[in-house]
Amino acid sequence: MKIIGILVFNLFILLTIVNGQSINTREEIDFLVQTRKPTHLLKENNPGGCKTCHAGITYIGNEEEVQCYTCHGTKNKRSKKLNQMRLKIKESKIVSEDFEKLYRHPVERRGLHKYIEIFPVTNPYEPRHAECLDCHNPHKSIPEVPHWGVTGVGADGKFLKNAYFEYEVCFKCHGADANKPLYQKNKVKEFNPNNPSYHPVVAPGKNNYLPSLKVGLTYESMIRCSSCHGSDSKDKKRVSGVHGSNNEYILVASYTKTEETIKPQYDLCYECHRIESILGNESFPYHREHIEGVKARDWKGTSCSTCHTPHGSEKNKFLIEFNPDYVTRDSINNKIEFVSEGMFKGSCYLKCHNVEHSPKSYSK
Repeated sequence: MKIIGILVFNLFILLTIVNGQSINTREEIDFLVQTRKPTHLLKENNPGGCKTCHAGITYIGNEEEVQCYTCHGTKNKRSKKLNQMRLKIKESKIVSEDFEKLYRHPVERRGLHKYIEIFPVTNPYEPRHAECLDCHNPHKSIPEVPHWGVTGVGADGKFLKNAYFEYEVCFKCHGADANKPLYQKNKVKEFNPNNPSYHPVVAPGKNNYLPSLKVGLTYESMIRCSSCHGSDSKDKKRVSGVHGSNNEYILVASYTKTEETIKPQYDLCYECHRIESILGNESFPYHREHIEGVKARDWKGTSCSTCHTPHGSEKNKFLIEFNPDYVTRDSINNKIEFVSEGMFKGSCYLKCHNVEHSPKSYSK
């Protein structure tokens, strides 16, 4: 009976992964790591054993990411010796090409990772880094939980010796660290489940009526950081994960942030939200007008990010967070403010695209 139970549970896990759903309970992850052998320790994946990566206590390739490219790199990323060794190893997915893209995690900044690191970082002068070992433990990782065995920061902002969820790994560098860039917000605060609104990375969202969601998604659905951030390549040979992209912010699809762009692209948003719903004004009566512009005023429209934050708002419902690059205070009330007045009702106080909202109100 125990064997049957394990097989049934493994089938459930497999189905959730195939359907792109997040594994979102500790119990499921505990079961996986207890019943799976780490990927790199499987003989069929790594017939050379420890010698594939190590010569004594050092890497064969001398540098961490070079060593990873032994299996996860294209031919031009490996030495002759590594290519010969590569021929003996089971075919694996490629990641090196993503790290050659304009927007990427800087694994080329070598020698900065330390075996024991405490987060959030308190020293503002501590060098920032994102080496392979910051996100992956090759001795423990499994396909379903590729970050298993590395440290993290929880939703409460506290250090974790072992990260269960992907966002806990991301929070190590994108949380309350003293050395992060001034322009970068604290993602722990943005995704706080106590906020009025947030994308459902840490917890299910609070808006239980979302007419724009694609089939298969509901207000209870969860997503991961890598649902939006990761490779823009659709090549099946590529490793999934937040490595590199041709899109700014390492996004999986295009996302225009500037106002009045001739050919704006919001493919990222339309990964989950139906374009016909958004442009059909199902949730906001002026969505199409704001996105596509108004020909009579020779205005080409504005980005989703002018009114919405992609992570979470500490102030407003519906991810409303006005972009100060394009939105200023209105002349009459001297406000930049959104007031929710119920389902599909609200008022905006601001000045945007040379139009005063003092306020402008809407309702369905």
